[in-house]
Amino acid sequence: MEGRADTGFDIDFSLAVHTRTGKYFIGRDLIEAAGDLAGRTYYWILARDEPPTGLFGKVIGRLQHLQARGQVEGGPWGWLPRRNPSRPLLHLDPFTVLTAKLRRSDAILCHDVGPLTHPGLFDPEICRAYRRIYDEIAAVGPHVVFVSQASQRAFEAVLPDARLASSRVIYPAIRADIAQRDAEPVPGLEGPFLLSVGSIGARKNQLGSIAAFARSGLSARGVRYVICGGREPGYEAAAAAAARTPGVVLLPYVTDAQLAWLYGEARGFVLASLLEGFGVPVAEAISRGLVPAVSRGSVLHEVAGDGAMLVDPENEADIAAAMVALIDMDAAERQTRLRLLTDAIGRFSPARFAQAWRQALTEMLKEGPAAHPVPGLAPEPGR
Repeated sequence: MEGRADTGFDIDFSLAVHTRTGKYFIGRDLIEAAGDLAGRTYYWILARDEPPTGLFGKVIGRLQHLQARGQVEGGPWGWLPRRNPSRPLLHLDPFTVLTAKLRRSDAILCHDVGPLTHPGLFDPEICRAYRRIYDEIAAVGPHVVFVSQASQRAFEAVLPDARLASSRVIYPAIRADIAQRDAEPVPGLEGPFLLSVGSIGARKNQLGSIAAFARSGLSARGVRYVICGGREPGYEAAAAAAARTPGVVLLPYVTDAQLAWLYGEARGFVLASLLEGFGVPVAEAISRGLVPAVSRGSVLHEVAGDGAMLVDPENEADIAAAMVALIDMDAAERQTRLRLLTDAIGRFSPARFAQAWRQALTEMLKEGPAAHPVPGLAPEPGR
């Protein structure tokens, strides 16, 4: 662990074993930006410079999952004692709270509280686990860092009695490496298309967007609707709808080079999500010159600002109209919207992200477990 601080927060980055979604990239960027202020990085019970991979990584991930599940459901794995870190621990996802003893001096990066606010979008086991996790967070009161104001407000609404050591918002950074990569065309994809990027399932509402695309009549005009991302609950229904809807192209998790090409070639971006923690793909799309259609009043609206096209995610006609508008938008309107959008995403630069996290780590250690903020009074983003 050369180059790491002897004092400060250790980091639990176990989610790197399980996923390469937006949560992973936020954690990776945090460690790159402020890892010199931290101690060791843990993957379950292992302290390593890099995440365990291959079969070893799968075994570590499975063992951690069994321990976490045992904490909630009982059974032999529930008897395994939680790790008791010697230093304050920064959890890069609340799920790892179940495998380490939580103290008020610890910190947690909270992406969303969806299993509490939208239980119908998640497996019941996940909902039970996160109910246990968030109840414990509320009882112990550690430092909590949110990725958006929307997530912070949702936490305060569902856990009004929580008395956190501190509460702050730090926006993720846009992945600059996407724009810098050489683009690699996706084979067989020609002509104009709209693009959705993100995990495919009920939460992201691709099913509603596919129905809206069918309703829009754009396929008859030679326009395609391209969807790419990993799988999550609800994927099967979205995949079945994509297979039977003309013009819809469902891609697996694409390479960064292919993703750069998709952003560069698309005519517009669509993410009529029912639930988001932040919405990194929307910010990335805007940075590549795409006007997005996003859910009105959601965190996606918070990210994109008023330059986006806003839709009711549960209204197929509304989404369909936005899709047609993205294709038919004239150059003047597109440029006006892009000016507003570009101003909005200026908040998500890697430099701001790094500065905010370095400041937060320093302040949380200084504050320790004794800080008592006024309930309902949240600091400004990045503070």
